[in-house]
Amino acid sequence: MIRAVPILAALTGVWCIWSESFSPLIILQGAVLSLPALLITNRIVLHASYQQRYRIGILTMLRYIGVLITAIFRSGWHAIQITLSDRLHVGVVDLPTELHDPLLGVLTATAITLTPGTVTIDYSPGRYKVVWIDCSTTDPQEAAGMIKGNFERVLLPVQEQLKEESS
Repeated sequence: MIRAVPILAALTGVWCIWSESFSPLIILQGAVLSLPALLITNRIVLHASYQQRYRIGILTMLRYIGVLITAIFRSGWHAIQITLSDRLHVGVVDLPTELHDPLLGVLTATAITLTPGTVTIDYSPGRYKVVWIDCSTTDPQEAAGMIKGNFERVLLPVQEQLKEESS
């Protein structure tokens, strides 16, 4: 149970952010709601603990969040410029990915969707399908570098570490 405290704290933090308050009552609500969610997913959904199943270090997660926030702001300004200048060129692109771990792939797909101007409409290991408002290229490699490059660079070392541990 002690190992679940960091995840419980993170879930409680997410609850507080969604509630837009860090009052003692909201923190208590977050903890009370997070505990059964954590216990149910550990026992029923994952059949193991989060710590055994997903090993992403705190520094990697902080780096990922930093890259995500930076990408959101950059993409937001870019989307505003494109929209105001009436240069929309919407298209759907297939992006290859080296991420084959489902958690890492979904983290990247979510990051792509959170950045303004892109929406992941399909994900399968090894491939994303993305709607892009600035479809300046249909070359999968070039588009991949422009859309998901930094997210994947942060998460690839995690995938390598997971491969080494499973070997």
